[in-house]
Amino acid sequence: MNDPNSIKNQYLGSIWYENKLFFSLFFIWVLVGGVLLSMFSRETLFFFVNKNNNETLDYIMTILSGYGRGDCIPIILLSLLLVEGCRNKHYLFTSIVGGALLTSVIAGAKRYFDCSRPLVEYGIERVHTVVWLGNAYQHSFPSGHTLGAFGMFLILTFYLPNRLKNWSILFFLLALGCGYSRMYLGQHYFKDVYVGSILGVFIVTSVYAMSNYLYLTLKSNASS
Repeated sequence: MNDPNSIKNQYLGSIWYENKLFFSLFFIWVLVGGVLLSMFSRETLFFFVNKNNNETLDYIMTILSGYGRGDCIPIILLSLLLVEGCRNKHYLFTSIVGGALLTSVIAGAKRYFDCSRPLVEYGIERVHTVVWLGNAYQHSFPSGHTLGAFGMFLILTFYLPNRLKNWSILFFLLALGCGYSRMYLGQHYFKDVYVGSILGVFIVTSVYAMSNYLYLTLKSNASS
């Protein structure tokens, strides 16, 4: 029987190596975002994004925001079952458990912190919004759309074949774009987006690591 600790260490290293493009970009984002939070006020960061708007961006940001919607994520994850490489217990465990945790954390954190959104503090006269989307006024922290988008696109990254791992760069940019769109559309502060992205990546990475570790351990025991 192989040493479980050996399996664990070998596997944790492979998670980073196989998905290093997404994680490298994410760590850069965490570093830069942390610096921005420490240097600028909440109002400055919010209006730097929100006030730089135009009609074309309104539509683009609406699309990017959709990637974090609670009704969009399950459709995308379920559609991957059409791909042969995702029709397995490993993917089902990660997507179902990860999706449930993402939803639970979003709901719990929003109710616990109960923070007002930019529209409450600054008013509709100052905040740029779009007429075709409803505006929210409460439960700002953290950004559920950003948390969901980072979680979903990381799941997609994990299950990419090695020859297609370069696509993880696009997945990261789409997740980050979703976070940006939440400020652009006047629904969240920078801190909401920043923390949401970290929570999304942490939750999905933890679930994926647990799922694959259990799978490799059972496989190793079966072959011993």
